[in-house]
Amino acid sequence: MLSFLKQYVAKKTEDAQSGFLKLIVEFDPESASEAEIGELDAILTKLTRQMVGAKTAWDKEQQEAEAIKKAYTLRVSAAERLQAQMDVTQGDQKAQIEASLGRLVADLEKMVPEVEREEAEAKEAQVFYEELNNAVKTASERLKTARSRLTEAKRRMDMAQIRAERAKEQEDRAKVLSGIKKQADTMGTAFDAMSARAQELEMQAQVHQEKAKLLTQPKEEEDPIIAQALKDAAGTEPQQSLGDRLAALKKH
Repeated sequence: MLSFLKQYVAKKTEDAQSGFLKLIVEFDPESASEAEIGELDAILTKLTRQMVGAKTAWDKEQQEAEAIKKAYTLRVSAAERLQAQMDVTQGDQKAQIEASLGRLVADLEKMVPEVEREEAEAKEAQVFYEELNNAVKTASERLKTARSRLTEAKRRMDMAQIRAERAKEQEDRAKVLSGIKKQADTMGTAFDAMSARAQELEMQAQVHQEKAKLLTQPKEEEDPIIAQALKDAAGTEPQQSLGDRLAALKKH
């Protein structure tokens, strides 16, 4: 079991170094695209999962190393007690204590490689965890930087789009204003044409009035003799005065 865990840790370390860690090192947050950010995000998820697993493995290895170290220390303490008892004991009891001490020392000698192996495996697990932890921190910082720069780039692009749309609207309004001015100029031309037509009609009216004056018979007050002659020529009886009419009545 311990050998398997050691190989597992070594294999995971190799995979991380040759794969994810290399990608993190090569990742450039200053010019990362959305696809590259997505790739780093996926790598960060895998690294984080591995880091959690590595922490669990480290905790387990550390507990096993501490447990066997504790057992070893306890046995050493027990051996020291037996040594002290043996020094003050005589006869058969001393021989029994000596035999027990011999077995305990032999067990301790067998435990030394196990203690060293457990401590080494715990240390390896710790190194692997710390390596992954540093990789996760590095990836997180680069990912945050890349996302921040990409967000800023998108914000600038959106602002540029808004400015472009506003400029287009201003251009359209300018075109409309230009069209209104052109229409006003056209209306001014039409007004000038109507004014010229009105002047022409007024002149024609004046011509007709002058012709009417020429064709109209002269008024009596202009020349009473001519007026009376015209009336006589037309067979019109001259209008009698009141004196003439009264004189005519006296004749009857």
